[in-house]
Amino acid sequence: MKDSIDVIRLDFLDSINTSSAKEFIDKLKGCSMQRPDANCIWINISSPGGDIDVAIELYNFLKQLDCCVITNNISVVNSAAILLYLAGDERYCDYTSTFYVHSVTKKLRGIFDADRLIREAKELKINTNRVVKIISDNTLPSSTYWNRLMNKGEIIASKQAIKLGLSTHIFSRNNDQ
Repeated sequence: MKDSIDVIRLDFLDSINTSSAKEFIDKLKGCSMQRPDANCIWINISSPGGDIDVAIELYNFLKQLDCCVITNNISVVNSAAILLYLAGDERYCDYTSTFYVHSVTKKLRGIFDADRLIREAKELKINTNRVVKIISDNTLPSSTYWNRLMNKGEIIASKQAIKLGLSTHIFSRNNDQ
């Protein structure tokens, strides 16, 4: 059995969308081919969020990897990016890092009749439930807590993130954590 840890380090410093996710996965695959013995991935994240469906796909992709995944909030992890962050087996943040949770939203384009608006509302509800499930499965509070927090919108500082189980470690510049 291998005793040493061989870490691949990657950055995700963008909005979550189809092209940024593809670029990230391509980088990961390239690093994995260059370093086939790597057994851990360290991902630095700073993201305003983005497409919730793509974020869920990235979360599922990272959770299925057969290696240790460590995520690190280096600045802000907002909205859909929280799902990417939660894919980490260990989750770090800087003491100045923040997280922003809010209700799932969607930009609507085109002309809508009542039936199409109802379908869009159902999709938003389904996506909200998916997000709440992922967050509550990876943190300490219940889904009721996260539903309430998302409905009002909340910025979470690093110390609160530790208390909630959102983060597992804080990088602090002093011993006062």
